[in-house]
Amino acid sequence: MTDRRIFSALLVTLCALTANAEPHLAVREGFLCSQCHVNRTGGGKRTAFGANYSQVALPAWRPGPQSLRVGVVNPNLGDYVSLGADLRVQHVTIETVRTQFEGQWLEAPGGNTLRVPQVNLYGELMAVRDHLSIYLDEKLGPEGASTREAMLLLYGLPFGGYAKAGKILLPFGLRLADDDAFIRQATGFTFGNQDLGVELGAEPGPTFLAASLSNGTLGGTDDNERKQLVATAGVKARWGRVGASYSWNDATRSTGLSVRQVGGLFATANFGRLSLLSEADLIVDTERPKGEPRTQIFQLAVHAEADFLVVRGVALRAAFGYHDPDLNVAEDHRSRLALTVEVFPIPFLRVTATYVVREDIPQRVQGRGDLFLVQLHGFL
Repeated sequence: MTDRRIFSALLVTLCALTANAEPHLAVREGFLCSQCHVNRTGGGKRTAFGANYSQVALPAWRPGPQSLRVGVVNPNLGDYVSLGADLRVQHVTIETVRTQFEGQWLEAPGGNTLRVPQVNLYGELMAVRDHLSIYLDEKLGPEGASTREAMLLLYGLPFGGYAKAGKILLPFGLRLADDDAFIRQATGFTFGNQDLGVELGAEPGPTFLAASLSNGTLGGTDDNERKQLVATAGVKARWGRVGASYSWNDATRSTGLSVRQVGGLFATANFGRLSLLSEADLIVDTERPKGEPRTQIFQLAVHAEADFLVVRGVALRAAFGYHDPDLNVAEDHRSRLALTVEVFPIPFLRVTATYVVREDIPQRVQGRGDLFLVQLHGFL
């Protein structure tokens, strides 16, 4: 990392402002994900509490009793139907990279573009109050419509328990909003990857746990007799939380053995205005084509993040990611340092500016260009 890159990243951070959303808000407030999201393990539609919190507690300016024009918006359409939405608009600038490797010049062109990475509409139909709902998380764009989650949600069970069945996001690790983070990208547990299955969970006292059994085919129908098991458990306190996650995905067919195991540890801490988050995941891919010797590839993905609330609606975030795609190969790792400025100026609007310093092996020039991203995020 050059001095120029470090200086540029720091300059962007010092000259801007921020306040991050999930999951560090839950850490700051001492909440679990289920406090603010219908999906008990985070993401998607907000609960009535989450909708109210995002309007009253987050923005720099918020409506008060004296306002005759603006009040707190209730996403409920009567007693049985409620809606939600997320829309993100981004402008991304990537620098041109030109480097010499083994006597040959390699180049990755830069550029800048506008894009809409997320258009999601959420709906919940309360079939039996406080016990059973039908939940839909529909992705409307940018590349055509698709269903992200569609499930029956049974809750109000003993020990703060619940059950899901349908198309679900699997409960692994910290559910960061950034799918480009290595702990999301390398493990495969992103908002773009769902599966058909069932999930059981509970939140007895300070503990939380969730376990799912699914096809292991990223939302498609199963083509073998095996299944994917994912489980997360931990302990929450006012100062933060610690926990562990594990996934076993057996895709063995008549042609041979193919198993992916992912194990991870995560920890968070809260010090008033400062929130810290971390996660480390070990990924083991085992392959044994029929009649051939078994091979294994070990990967490591790490994430560390610090969020600081400057004033209401304004915060700063620094996040570091590290990924080694094969622990048996020397010097093939990559890393990124993301420095973000985030502002909630008014209800339903978040504005962020992020500078990302990316490092990769010399011959993979497409992963080395720094990028600058400005995003408008509208939500309900």
